[in-house]
Amino acid sequence: MITEQQIQTFEQDGAVTIDSPLTGRQLAAASDLTDRLLPLGEPKDGERIRYRVGKNNLLDPPFVEIIEHPFFEQVTNRLLQADHAVVIGTALRKTHPQPGAKFEVGEHTDITYSLADMASVPRRMDISFFLWLSDVDGKCAPLIYRPGSHRLIAQHMGDRPRYVHGPFDPDDYRNVPDIHTLPVGSAAHREHWPDLEYAKPVPCIARAGQVTVINQAAIHSASTNRGMTSRKSLIIGFRPHNIVMGERKAGLEIRRQYLRDLKNQLSPNRRHLVPGDL
Repeated sequence: MITEQQIQTFEQDGAVTIDSPLTGRQLAAASDLTDRLLPLGEPKDGERIRYRVGKNNLLDPPFVEIIEHPFFEQVTNRLLQADHAVVIGTALRKTHPQPGAKFEVGEHTDITYSLADMASVPRRMDISFFLWLSDVDGKCAPLIYRPGSHRLIAQHMGDRPRYVHGPFDPDDYRNVPDIHTLPVGSAAHREHWPDLEYAKPVPCIARAGQVTVINQAAIHSASTNRGMTSRKSLIIGFRPHNIVMGERKAGLEIRRQYLRDLKNQLSPNRRHLVPGDL
């Protein structure tokens, strides 16, 4: 499932790639559906072609079969020292080939954690699984991250972390009275990070069926697909069920409705993967 060494790598580096028990049939069904759902579309007038396309809030049976697989729940419980993990969101991404294109990244973090958040039991944090539905090499739009950057930022912040970057209005959030109380999804970019000696970016290389687990407080990025085949990934977010986090009110009801719909699609013995307080 996941070894102690892999757990240590995740905690120190912020990401680790591991094998999954998913079958060739499950992967092929998900990959084929991804191709049907996410073609390379014609650009609208005045717009550039979007080579990276996606879909959120997945309910299609081939994806649900993967989402509810015990593997993801079990790995989450190990990594976050939890006894009950729940799904918080899902997404599908496909990056079409751009042979000869300039290699570009857009480094960011999706959330910020303090050292206390990452040491609490269970961990006061979310994790994201990137299930690779296609092989990913150094040219095929690998996920890029800077090992250890989540800890460098947390150490710099000390006992007074800043969880919200940019303008802040408490009325825009749930469970967020100020910018220092609870982690909340708040993207940050280079201008928001402290000027520290970060590690050089590392690409996540993987075979189809492997999973990269990432702490999205680590600096990371998508990248240009300079290869000849599409990069396809199914992303599943998990959290310990009894951990309270901040949330943006915008989109909150959409997320709740998705989780209610997902619960109805899950097998009866897997419906505990959706929080009961929606």
